[in-house]
Amino acid sequence: MKKTLKLLVAVLCIALAFSACKKNKDNSPTGGATSMKFTVNGTAVSYNTCLELTATINDIDHLVITGDNINGAKHSDDNFELEIIHDLATLKAGQTFQVSADFSSANSVNIWYSPNATDSFVSQAGNPNGSVTITAVTSTTITGTFQGKLYGESDYSGTDLKYTVTNGAFTARIVK
Repeated sequence: MKKTLKLLVAVLCIALAFSACKKNKDNSPTGGATSMKFTVNGTAVSYNTCLELTATINDIDHLVITGDNINGAKHSDDNFELEIIHDLATLKAGQTFQVSADFSSANSVNIWYSPNATDSFVSQAGNPNGSVTITAVTSTTITGTFQGKLYGESDYSGTDLKYTVTNGAFTARIVK
């Protein structure tokens, strides 16, 4: 399981790095801005850019919705990711995806938070707690809400709670 998780994280990081390098002067969809906001341990956090990236890992479709602050061409050291294991083509408003006891379970979600350049916290299969609800899908954006509990990357049993995420909301631009 550790090898699968590390492989998944590596693939997602590489995919995100390539998508983040695209030259795009407008990080917002036509008709509105993209953003992500939430409360973590009682503190409000917001990102001025939110993108959806599609990846296929071991023949399984993944939507990675990433919140990030971009000022000019510089990305901030912190970000937040919602990895929904579902096909973008069949995504629709009203669907809810729960954190699962299996990191690669279809129709589930994994939640990742990096509050700085060196630390990462995740929803853990050993103590699955969190969800994402899709509220709207258009040809250019996905909108939704989320919440969850996050643990250290190596705390697979989910015994040492680090972050409680509430009031999450996002509007992500679909990257094609």
